[in-house]
Amino acid sequence: MSSIPKKVRDIVLDRAQGRCEGCGACAELELHHRKFRSRGGEHTASNLVALCGWGNHTGCHGNAHASTTAARRGWAVNSWNDPTVIPFQSWSGWWELHDDGSRNLLNAGIAQERIATFVGPVRTGV
Repeated sequence: MSSIPKKVRDIVLDRAQGRCEGCGACAELELHHRKFRSRGGEHTASNLVALCGWGNHTGCHGNAHASTTAARRGWAVNSWNDPTVIPFQSWSGWWELHDDGSRNLLNAGIAQERIATFVGPVRTGV
């Protein structure tokens, strides 16, 4: 398995500003492929998020791999979907992530409509 290029790693970590992009904790971060490598996910800033936790087992990184709601939060992207069109729900709102490291804050209703289109309905309070 190839490693994430330094430039892409730096872009994602800079976007995170030292905080888990999932819960907002100031913790040691790992890069998570929203569209898993096993599903054809690439090393791009739109597909990577900085999450707390170790490996695929603990913290937000573990939740991204094990949670039944990960897809509805944009933390896990199906093999047939493009991560650039799947919003990501962070501690600070719903975001559209771009490969240059920029992100656009989305209205929650619009983000949930997009998720519903690709994944299924978003249940609030989950």
